[in-house]
Amino acid sequence: MKSSISMAAAEMARAQDAEAHRYRSITRPEWRSLTLAGLGWTFESYDSFLLSLLLPVLALQFGLSKAELGLFTSITAAGQITGGIIFGWVSDRLGRVRTATLCIGIYSAFSGLLSIAPNEHWFASFRFFGALGMGGMWTSGAALVAETWHASRRGKGGALMQMGLPVGAILAITIAGIVSSSYGGLAGNAWRLLFVIGALPFFILFFVARTTPESAIWLERRASKEQMSAAVPVTPVRTNVRGLVLAFTFIFFLQYLYWGVFTWTPTFLQTVKHLDFVHSLKFVFALQFGAIAGFLLFSALVDRLGRRPMFLAYLLVGAVAVGVYIVSTDPLALMAAIFLTGFGVNGIFAGAGPFLAEVIGNTASRGLLMGFAYNGGRLGGFIAPLVIGALASTTGGFTLGLATTIVAFVAAAIVVLLAPETRGKALE
Repeated sequence: MKSSISMAAAEMARAQDAEAHRYRSITRPEWRSLTLAGLGWTFESYDSFLLSLLLPVLALQFGLSKAELGLFTSITAAGQITGGIIFGWVSDRLGRVRTATLCIGIYSAFSGLLSIAPNEHWFASFRFFGALGMGGMWTSGAALVAETWHASRRGKGGALMQMGLPVGAILAITIAGIVSSSYGGLAGNAWRLLFVIGALPFFILFFVARTTPESAIWLERRASKEQMSAAVPVTPVRTNVRGLVLAFTFIFFLQYLYWGVFTWTPTFLQTVKHLDFVHSLKFVFALQFGAIAGFLLFSALVDRLGRRPMFLAYLLVGAVAVGVYIVSTDPLALMAAIFLTGFGVNGIFAGAGPFLAEVIGNTASRGLLMGFAYNGGRLGGFIAPLVIGALASTTGGFTLGLATTIVAFVAAAIVVLLAPETRGKALE
């Protein structure tokens, strides 16, 4: 009897070890979903960051003022918000993979069209329609990763996908540098080549999408809808309103931080701190490599420590970095603060996708609600530059304006404390 019990216990232990190993090992469908979503997000980031690099060139090309140039950024943001919500709804009906592929095709096509834009009006129109696909790519890709990756490592998958943000920015800087060196600058028609390159992602990722399996959760929901249409009773799933409000509010404050800090920090350090290095590659690369370090550490620890501890730690790091901007004049300390800003303020977005999916909960409209929370939360990014810019007419006002981001850090931390810990939460 004891021998039989021992054998049964040993067999159970082996089964548990095998199951644990399976949960630790990333599966092929998980890698494939990450490849499609991560590369789609990387090339989107390339397209977004390219506009920032080319604004001075476009001003000369089209004879635009700074205010008119700002419309390109606003149009891009408006398109991303609209596209994120619309294609979130589409992904709930068409599927995550097909919607992501469609969105990649949209922003690739309109990036290519930007290369032949004859004037600023055509450029703005092409940019808006391309941004629709850019916003939709994040929503469908984040939902795909959240639903495909096992709950025990979903945070890692989301963080690795989100790392496409700094990687895409570095890609844009590198390619722009190569083109500029080859053509003696980006003036004339050299800048158009960068947008031609921006049309290539669809041709690269179309083949990736063909081997990427659709989310099993989405497929099950579609089957349930078909059963419902056949008059088979299906238990309805209610929308988690509290979770949606928490998700929206959290992203709102993160976007306020991101756009408040990164829109105005270079100008602040130059005009208030009188530093000349802020527009150099040292500044840009310190920021982006800090972001990569933040994403990598987040991906390594989030599934072990949980969402709340990681979010709070990153908010603290970011707040300290901004505090250094405000009170320090030492160039070395400021460069370290730039790195830590990339680490904290950029890196915290590593947890956005999984957290939104988990806190919103199980619903047939997950794509739509994730799109609403993430892209609707971009309103914080609209408000921050306006608030800080309105206060920046004097040195004291500029300092006060940048200090409003500290309030946003605290507000985001309060939202995190109000939200449940979602580590390991099963999605259906």
